[in-house]
Amino acid sequence: MEPQTIQQLSAPKGEFLEPPQSSKPITASGYEPRPSFIVMVQEQTFSGFDYENSYSHLQEFEQLCACLTILGMSQEILR
Repeated sequence: MEPQTIQQLSAPKGEFLEPPQSSKPITASGYEPRPSFIVMVQEQTFSGFDYENSYSHLQEFEQLCACLTILGMSQEILR
């Protein structure tokens, strides 16, 4: 049996594919991130290669999300 990589061991399976329901409901009357913002987030994907730093990736993601503010929505929910 071949040893599994960290990515294989940490990949979600079955029931964990969908995020759990939020305990903090969104109270904004209407919200929709702009398509350009979604593209920026999608361009910064993390693929789990050895040369990628997961902590730096998460820090960059949080900084990117901090640029967007939606009235009635916390930063935690936005992320």
